[in-house]
Amino acid sequence: MKVQSLSAAIFLSFVATAVAAPCDDSDDRSFATGSSFSSFAAATSSSAAAETTSAAAESSSSAYESSSYAESSSVSSETASSATGSATTTASVTAKANSAAASTALPASSGSSTLSAVQTIAAGETYDGGMYMIDRGVSCTGQDEGGDSDAVFELEDGATLSNVIIGPNQIEGVHCYGSCTLDNVWWSAVCEDAFTIKEQDADGTTTITGGGAFGADDKVFQHNGGGTLSVSGFTVDDFGKLYRSCGNCDSINYGDTATFTNIEISDVETICAEYEGNDTGDEPEEISTGPSDYCIYSTSDITES
Repeated sequence: MKVQSLSAAIFLSFVATAVAAPCDDSDDRSFATGSSFSSFAAATSSSAAAETTSAAAESSSSAYESSSYAESSSVSSETASSATGSATTTASVTAKANSAAASTALPASSGSSTLSAVQTIAAGETYDGGMYMIDRGVSCTGQDEGGDSDAVFELEDGATLSNVIIGPNQIEGVHCYGSCTLDNVWWSAVCEDAFTIKEQDADGTTTITGGGAFGADDKVFQHNGGGTLSVSGFTVDDFGKLYRSCGNCDSINYGDTATFTNIEISDVETICAEYEGNDTGDEPEEISTGPSDYCIYSTSDITES
């Protein structure tokens, strides 16, 4: 799925279903972009019965022979594929420029701390940062791919991180291995990305409640693997891609579709575009835009605001 923001606002809910396997972030092909303030609430579930009031399902490709992408103003869900693990995403997103309903201000910190090495939170353990601003004391390297040693926090399966501000002097933000929980976690300035699920089983769930991220040149959430990502009450301001899943893994699933209902947009050129995929890692060629067997919606599903 490719969701692009040209400016102002979008309200949409979507469902994305695909197979997802661990992959390198640089392999991603589907993404969402946005520049205005967003309040993002999302829930993902491996159950086909996941409830959502309105939905849009998308995934990155049909064996990279026919890719379904969605382009809209501020939010992306893109899913990719492998032979293992199934990921279903349901999300509700609200994004309005200069919104009076939500604040884009970073909360005040109670102090600051610099870590000399990545802080690991063991499986099942909880780390409460007490609203300290914590980083690594190193300059952001832009979109150069970092590793686990460049992260501020690394969460093992079942770990919880809460009440912390990730400072600007870092590269990789927070890494998660398994089902993690983030509660009131903020990023003052995103570097390569804010939060990455490095691994997760098909029945795993990672939950993000509250918090926010600012100044993401590229992506905020990177979802590698299967299972569920649930995000609610999260705000972003000035971002490139809100959510990005593994979009160009070695193993590709088939028959992916994108379904959109009850979408409100502003300044959006394309709701959904199909691409001719490939297995070479090259950028795919656009085939068509608009409703189709892969881009499933009608004009009555779309409201221009």
